[in-house]
Amino acid sequence: MNGRRGQRGRRARRRRETSCPEAPAISCTRRLGDMDPGSSGVINKLECSRLLRRRLMDMGVVAGTPFTVERVAPLGDPMELKLNGFNLSLRKKEAGNIWVEVPCD
Repeated sequence: MNGRRGQRGRRARRRRETSCPEAPAISCTRRLGDMDPGSSGVINKLECSRLLRRRLMDMGVVAGTPFTVERVAPLGDPMELKLNGFNLSLRKKEAGNIWVEVPCD
């Protein structure tokens, strides 16, 4: 008897997961340093030295964090991000080591 209930429960869960009408949004991966002011996305991965990675992670730059590019200086260095409720300024070299997912145009 217990075996049947377990099987029915698993089948019901599968049906609920596959019956979602929403299609996943298509996203492209870019470097954060190449983004323009006003654009937003989600941090994907960090490709930098161990020390810089630790410093960025301590400031809240981790995979899965949504952000918005607030401003970029006239010469492109530094750029200001808004993430986790605060503004963070990064050098262009540091931002170039961060891969982000943005909606494709």
